[in-house]
Amino acid sequence: MHRTSFPPLENSRVSVVVPTYNERENLSKLIPAFFKVFSRNDLRGELIIVDDNSPDGSAEVVRSLQSPYPDLKIIVRSGKLGLSSAVLAGFSQASGGIFGVMDADFSHPLDAIPALVAPILRGEADVSVGSRYVRGGCIQNWPLRRRLTSRGAVLLARPLTSVRDPVSGFFFFRREVIDGVVLNPVGFKILLEILVRGRYSRVKEVPITFIDREGGKSKLNLGEHLSYVRHCLRLYLK
Repeated sequence: MHRTSFPPLENSRVSVVVPTYNERENLSKLIPAFFKVFSRNDLRGELIIVDDNSPDGSAEVVRSLQSPYPDLKIIVRSGKLGLSSAVLAGFSQASGGIFGVMDADFSHPLDAIPALVAPILRGEADVSVGSRYVRGGCIQNWPLRRRLTSRGAVLLARPLTSVRDPVSGFFFFRREVIDGVVLNPVGFKILLEILVRGRYSRVKEVPITFIDREGGKSKLNLGEHLSYVRHCLRLYLK
């Protein structure tokens, strides 16, 4: 871990990136709920949806909501180009001093966003992770196979970071953490790439309850799991 200190956070705007593919049903509910959480907690920010040309009309749902929510952005890519590259595409269009990532399927609790952002705003952390594997965190509605796969992924990353949940898809960080850093993640676990290559000194893990997706179909498959193994191997050799 690079021991780097940063000046006080001047831009407290929060840019949250949500990569999507066939999430029309969830997006129609997620977007109003997201901005309600921000308004209720006096947070300033934007929601950036990065859609990989979903055939179900996900992008159209987002566009239909841009009028009532002017801080809603949409990036539509040419096809399924990968979750991590979608997140990086969102970061490239983000205006905030704090970047965040979450899923569209309500597996990540929106109400936890203020608790994740707070340590960064207070200058107590450079990276804040929504963790399933610290005291107070848990997973609901996962079959045993998914639990074992997730634990295996964490163990594989253990030599690379001391973070208990380095494969979380719900996290926030100061934009300086990746300023000037070359990121080239393989697969869908971009947090691990940021933890290994980013410039930061303090990480805070905030316990969350992860709830399996409410609607739609999981994007995880054997190919994604193999990509994660390749990603770890590459980071070992960096």
